[in-house]
Amino acid sequence: MSFAPSARTSSAVTIIRPLLIGCIMLAHLFAMDSEGVLNAAAALNFDDWLTVFLKSTLAKSGVPLLSLVSGYLAVRSLRQYGYPRLLGRKARRLVWPLLWANLLFILLIGYPQQAADPTYRPDLQLHPVNAFGWLQASFAFYRLPANQPLFFLKDLFTCFLLLPLLLAVAKVRVVNFLVLPWMAWKCITLDAVFLFPVYPLWFMRFDIVFAFYIGILLYLHERDLVIRDERLGAALVVLFLVVCAAVSALYVVWEKTQHVTLFLSLDFTVKTVSVVGCIALMSQLSRSENPAAGALKRLSPYAYSMFLTHAISFTLFHQAWMAWLDPPVFFGVSGVIYILAIFAVGIGAAVGLRLAWGAAISRVSARA
Repeated sequence: MSFAPSARTSSAVTIIRPLLIGCIMLAHLFAMDSEGVLNAAAALNFDDWLTVFLKSTLAKSGVPLLSLVSGYLAVRSLRQYGYPRLLGRKARRLVWPLLWANLLFILLIGYPQQAADPTYRPDLQLHPVNAFGWLQASFAFYRLPANQPLFFLKDLFTCFLLLPLLLAVAKVRVVNFLVLPWMAWKCITLDAVFLFPVYPLWFMRFDIVFAFYIGILLYLHERDLVIRDERLGAALVVLFLVVCAAVSALYVVWEKTQHVTLFLSLDFTVKTVSVVGCIALMSQLSRSENPAAGALKRLSPYAYSMFLTHAISFTLFHQAWMAWLDPPVFFGVSGVIYILAIFAVGIGAAVGLRLAWGAAISRVSARA
């Protein structure tokens, strides 16, 4: 098969990548307590609605499309490099960062906090120092890693491990009528096991492999990841925002513990609609040069570093803020300053780390 994604698809993915990472970063803002809102039914009000809209709805938009794009590009990479070489490349891209970013989190945050408070992350054995506990926390071995957002890397690498199987199944059209509903059901019910409950085939979030599989199907059917109809694209972006807004309102007025299945179904709906909405958004942004697209394109090379380090920079920033200043009020001046500052620190730290690493590699290469 000679199909190759269009140049516009590549450009659109480059533009949307930092925005998707930004959505993931929203989920880890300490200034907003969305769980408290979700677990207590209340009359609809703007403050609670906006908190849930940002942290529990919009924040879910990052992982699904990133997973789908990974599956979409994985087919071509498999044919280009072969399975063993592809796994080697993905180990360097996913497993190595999973290790060092978790170890850095443990050294800077996890170990000191558990030493001071044994109730911190009781699922992990960080203090006193023990090799198994630290490796378990670094590789997401049957539990969330120390640097919690990085479970995505572990699950994504598992998708690449399963790539030949997923690709073989995706080529059989009749089987897809069974596989797709099966995967969707596992996403809704939070069933984390792929086929056997054995690491690493145990997923933190099954919607990652589901989106990865959809990406494979789109590649096999030679579909570009852009929407060329401008009006349709704009309508889909609006639809995505309307769905997120409506679901957020339901999250506020209903109590999660009383409607668990409904909440899980709504979560899956948001993630599904977010894929379409984000594809429409990146299609709109890539139509012509504009300041927003230009800024995102310049930030894109640092997006992965933002993902790897934002939990560290966010936590350290929050600790410093709480030590020296009053707690931020999200719907006040202090909250606005807090959010702008914490994102600036998170992005700045990622850019600095990427530039420092690039300079170090260049220096070593020059000496060699």
